[in-house]
Amino acid sequence: SRFCPGRKNYNCVEINGEKGSIWWDLENMNNLWVFWKEEEPADTRGFHCVNVTESYHPYYENWWPHGHIIGWEDTFVHTAYHMVNAVINDVELEPMVATFEDGYKAVVICDAILKSSKSGKKEKVVY
Repeated sequence: SRFCPGRKNYNCVEINGEKGSIWWDLENMNNLWVFWKEEEPADTRGFHCVNVTESYHPYYENWWPHGHIIGWEDTFVHTAYHMVNAVINDVELEPMVATFEDGYKAVVICDAILKSSKSGKKEKVVY
């Protein structure tokens, strides 16, 4: 980008928990990086790359032979599938997609972050 030379579309999601962590990178959509805290042996413990383009992974049965990568546009096909399936078969979209309540909570959290940055203090998040 103009503001971060060397990065094209660097957008990562990382989730950390007490038993491990997982992260995903938009520029490398075919890999999921997983870390298990209790993995042995401890001296080789670290993130492991999981190629999610194998035939036994969800959705992949509808794509190319296993091991072939998917692209940005393919993710929108999955999104459209969920929406159409939900309408036709009266299927709940949760937890596969965010709800209006999820969006509301995200905005409340962002407001608290903005208030905190201005006040320099912790702000209570109230839904």
